[in-house]
Amino acid sequence: MKRFTCLLLAAMAVLSLGLSGCGSSASGSAPGQSTGKTVTINGALEPGAAKATLKTAGAATASIGTVTALDAATGAVISVAPVNVIPDSTGTGGTFSGLTITAPSSQAGVILRVVLNNGTIYRALVTSDLSTQTGPLSATIGPNSDAVVTSVSSSLGISGVLGDSGVKVPAGTKLADVAAAVTTAASSVLPKLQTGYVVDTGGSSPAVPGISLIDRVSQTVVKTVRFTNQAGTRIGHFANVTADGSELWSCSGQGGATGVVNVFDTAAFRNFSTLNDSNKGSFIKKSFAVGCGVQNVQSPDGKYIFISADQSPKGINVFDVKNHAYLGNIANGNTAPHVGAVSADGKKYYTTTAGSYHAVGYDISGLPASVPTDANKILDVNLGYGSLHALRLHPNGKYLFVGNNTWPVPAGVTTPTSGTNVIDIATQKIIATIPGRPHNYAISPDGKYLLVTELSSPDCEVSLPGDPGNRLQFIDISTLLTANPDPSKIADIYHFNTPGYGGSHASWDPTTGTLYYSVYDTTNQGWLILLNTSGLSAATPSVAQIGSFIKIGWAPHGVLFPGINGD
Repeated sequence: MKRFTCLLLAAMAVLSLGLSGCGSSASGSAPGQSTGKTVTINGALEPGAAKATLKTAGAATASIGTVTALDAATGAVISVAPVNVIPDSTGTGGTFSGLTITAPSSQAGVILRVVLNNGTIYRALVTSDLSTQTGPLSATIGPNSDAVVTSVSSSLGISGVLGDSGVKVPAGTKLADVAAAVTTAASSVLPKLQTGYVVDTGGSSPAVPGISLIDRVSQTVVKTVRFTNQAGTRIGHFANVTADGSELWSCSGQGGATGVVNVFDTAAFRNFSTLNDSNKGSFIKKSFAVGCGVQNVQSPDGKYIFISADQSPKGINVFDVKNHAYLGNIANGNTAPHVGAVSADGKKYYTTTAGSYHAVGYDISGLPASVPTDANKILDVNLGYGSLHALRLHPNGKYLFVGNNTWPVPAGVTTPTSGTNVIDIATQKIIATIPGRPHNYAISPDGKYLLVTELSSPDCEVSLPGDPGNRLQFIDISTLLTANPDPSKIADIYHFNTPGYGGSHASWDPTTGTLYYSVYDTTNQGWLILLNTSGLSAATPSVAQIGSFIKIGWAPHGVLFPGINGD
């Protein structure tokens, strides 16, 4: 809790350093000229910002990225040389030091740009008056500061985002103008990033669908917004929130005759307790009548969202997030898969053919102009039988986890794939299978553990011989981060049991490390469980529950945070 509060304060601090000294720009020198003065910047990534960027676990002291500084007035690089970001002990953060910049004579702010090894880019704006700076500056960079820079860029009427190639503030913009824009943006954006969400899929009345809101600082449920105008319908099991926290993409009509994808204004969830016909204009910014399924996947750069459709012609619909545009449909063999994943570079999309038991991948580098067809497959692995209900891409992009939730193993099967299958993408071979009945996956922020939520219905208890039961299954996958992975070391190490409650979905909040686990009982009433998983690394692994079960909406599934693909 304190960690997230400090995170928000740090984001505010780096964006508004030295505001008292920036009432006017420096001298009237032309942009691009230098004062000759040098300033040093030291800093850190926001907690959780790195999220397993190391190529190998053995590279404990290696760089996980670099940071440079740019002049907001010209877009030019003003750091003498890039400096490395060194990973911290958590494996999810990092620090840098000694970034030396040559101060421009006409100031409009300094943009810090971090590029991590996994391709992730974060920016921060420093609005200190460098002409009066007498010692090193400190900075914190991550998704929060990046969201503020994006907002500032928009408010100043800039085409693009500050920190990108050639992007600069409008001519004549003063340091005070940028500082004021930062203050306004931070006060608007940061509170939105404090909210997490749980998708309550609903069902027959009174189990109407809705969205539950989580306060990530206090780690409490703020409210559940019930969709009272959608009684008897279900919404997609997953949803996604944009990196600035302003929009939530979801769909309604999952499994029904018709379905629609909606773009929600997240402010409405804070302002209303129900979604109904009279206020839906305040909630919904855009709708697409193209069907609704379970899957909802956001690309790491936030540009695209992939949502499956249960209605004919099925497949996966692709959307341009920024432009609120429907791009087309990936037919995927006329199937509506539950799950999907996008590679860190945004060029590959992975999913399954659901009950047709194939794991598949597509080249999506042609987006937005070209949506892939079945002919554009780059991966096709046959798991032999069953229903493929879970899928997750390893942070290093080399392995795909695919869950076959068919249990028990059908008679006559000689190569069982019931459970979690680890696919080596380069060879398109299964290198390990951990028995179980996966419903969904999440990967710990440090990339060491794969979490498996078991079961696909709330009232299934251990009734079949060898049935995995109601539980969270934790699998040690740390070997996959090493230079020479050993598949035999991929191991089931701990179970958190929830008898009588259907294991649904779970997600780690990377900023606090807390695991949020949504379950529901035999009446479909939903509950949220908070877990401390720091004990997984102990000689005897353990997981501790934080507080009591928290009542939420009906039949909860996906747990999500802004800018992070929902689990």
